[in-house]
Amino acid sequence: MKALLDKLLHGKSVVILGYGREGQSTFKLLRKYFPLLKLTIADADETISNRHSDLQSSAVKLNLGKNYLDRLNEYDVIIKSPGISLAKADVFIDTKKITSQADIFLQAYSNRITGITGTKGKSTTASLIYHIYKKQSSDAVLLGNIGLPFFDALDSLTTQTRIVCELSSHQLEYISVAPHVSILTNIFEEHLDHYASFAAYQQAKFQIALKQKRGDYFIYSSGDERIAHLLSTQEIPGLAVPVHTGTFSNAGPGILDNALTLKLEQHTQKIISSTPPTRLLGTHNLQNIYMAAVAAHLSGISSENIANGIEDFQPLEHRLEYCETAGTAQFYNDSISTIPEATLAALASLKNVYTLIAGGYDRGIDYSKFAVALSGMPLKHILLTGPAGRHIYDLILSGKKCVAEVQHFERFDDAVYRAISITPANQICLLSPAASSYDQFSSFEERGKRFKQLVK
Repeated sequence: MKALLDKLLHGKSVVILGYGREGQSTFKLLRKYFPLLKLTIADADETISNRHSDLQSSAVKLNLGKNYLDRLNEYDVIIKSPGISLAKADVFIDTKKITSQADIFLQAYSNRITGITGTKGKSTTASLIYHIYKKQSSDAVLLGNIGLPFFDALDSLTTQTRIVCELSSHQLEYISVAPHVSILTNIFEEHLDHYASFAAYQQAKFQIALKQKRGDYFIYSSGDERIAHLLSTQEIPGLAVPVHTGTFSNAGPGILDNALTLKLEQHTQKIISSTPPTRLLGTHNLQNIYMAAVAAHLSGISSENIANGIEDFQPLEHRLEYCETAGTAQFYNDSISTIPEATLAALASLKNVYTLIAGGYDRGIDYSKFAVALSGMPLKHILLTGPAGRHIYDLILSGKKCVAEVQHFERFDDAVYRAISITPANQICLLSPAASSYDQFSSFEERGKRFKQLVK
């Protein structure tokens, strides 16, 4: 890694764009390898130097505050943190100068990496693959959007380490190399506030396929129309591996004789049962399971370890998570569902939901089809909150008669209190917002924890 960084940075002016968790990790590594390298930190937060004494040095230049993007073109290399969006910046930035931890790490280790992205399901799929890999060997790491920052893992890597990376669209947008085994779970309308257009968001995700090389594998859902369109309009260098959840006739993995079977380049191999024992609920999670199993198989994991990993994998927090309570009603925390498609998948997974809590921050998503779908479902109560909830509420009331009783609450807590009071014994209350949390919370995790706190 040191040799690669020296090649990338020697004799060049360098700015670290963003000084959050990943920016701090980048600074720490560059100081370790190149203690005399002059660095600039660019960040919107004017107070970071007060909290980080290592920035108070003559070798560090600070460009802080609301105009922190203005002078980026003065530098030869911009090491960008994923949390910073440049799509709607008012200044021109030469994107050829942009790199990142993800890009540098992929340049060094792409041949050993299983990388996962997608609008929904990427964290579950990445965590499941990591769990499966640990069944075969303890020498495995989970990095990126859900695990450690890439550079923080460098000291623990061996020549045998299996590397799993969850990659967001922000981490993928400017990569030059993609993982050897890449997974794109799905593409839905999301993060429109960070991109110039939905097409730009899709293109950022698709870098995980476009930047592969010959001999790499690109795993994706055969039924995702947006991925199919991207593949039909852009040639990828790797081998496309479409995952079928039913029987199939063409190449790829799918169901044959009650087993997930891979047919690829004259090779046919049964991997696992088509209905493996698992704690993951829903058909959308079955798709994630199949993708994880195929990735593990292509990475040399035995079918026995794949099946064992799937069976005892614990679902992640805030993803159709059952909440322990002292009462007899059943409460599920699905705060991760920030788009309508995810909420509809959650409702389909639990089937008999009595009370739904939805809504939150309104990012301009089209909720018209979602409102129609909710109106026809056998729900008893739909409790909506925040600006997105008001939008959905208005759409439901202006459409055909809704089966459920619909209410809107400005405060999230009030909606939850109402849900607790009206959901009877042995019935299900589901928090699945179909909207982001930023109207009242800093993250979907904070929203989910608040829901569990109130329910408990």
